[in-house]
Amino acid sequence: MAAPTVGTTAFDRATAVQPRADGIAVATVDTDWSAPTGPNGGYLAAIVVRALQAIADPGGDLRLRSLTLHYLRGAAAGELEVAVEVLRRGRRVSSARISARQGDRAVLEGLAAFSAPDLPSPVTWTPRLPDVGPPPALDAGGLPVGEYRPGDRWMQPAPQMPAVVHQVRLAPQLGGIPMAGRVPEPGGAVESGGWIALPEPRVIDAPFVALAADIWWPPVFEAVSRPVLAPTIDLTIHFRASLPPAGLAAQAVFGHYRSTAATGGFVEEDGLLFLADGTLLAQSRQLALLAPVG
Repeated sequence: MAAPTVGTTAFDRATAVQPRADGIAVATVDTDWSAPTGPNGGYLAAIVVRALQAIADPGGDLRLRSLTLHYLRGAAAGELEVAVEVLRRGRRVSSARISARQGDRAVLEGLAAFSAPDLPSPVTWTPRLPDVGPPPALDAGGLPVGEYRPGDRWMQPAPQMPAVVHQVRLAPQLGGIPMAGRVPEPGGAVESGGWIALPEPRVIDAPFVALAADIWWPPVFEAVSRPVLAPTIDLTIHFRASLPPAGLAAQAVFGHYRSTAATGGFVEEDGLLFLADGTLLAQSRQLALLAPVG
């Protein structure tokens, strides 16, 4: 059995996988990375990315381009088996199927696409990084506990906030205060976002990008006036930067999240992830259940 993919940071340890010869990578779900309804969807996506890299691309010759996950039920603490089946190996694009289980319980299903590192593009354009201030220094101090005020400092989570928020560093720049009851006019939207980093600086790689795609509180939280649950039903991440296996230098990334429709008990969310120099890292889209607490 191959050695586990364990790094030096808490994030690396919490997302480590141990690949087996039968195409299954074994991880241990850590509930310190949980949202109110169970382990955070971005955290589970990061585990899946590690499983894909270990089994479908152990040599690091390809670049993950697309990952779509359907979350079937909340994961529990403990062992998670992620089965990876390579469906096609092509000259430009390769595809794989993912199925994760805990015992006899299916947790998630998904599909992924890889490509060669640098395919030519006949045209190029990307979205722009919003006009916000620079990220706080990785060693900058924090705002008063629970404050959401935009600025050049990191938010200090209040004790009652979900466990996963205490595992990351967030510096709000967009959107308002959760549970403000600000419902958009028809045709409008709610948005949220800001700078994202980890307490222990580490490289920017595909597992971290997967985490960041679903780490921020949902923008719809600003539109409600009382607590709600918003578990992810499905999440698609398009990895737009060609991230080398060793990753990019440790730095904060900017997440911009936007929702335009809440209806029928569901809300969508579109996300953009940028480096501070404006490089587009990823685009994401998810559908979440929207339900009152209790």
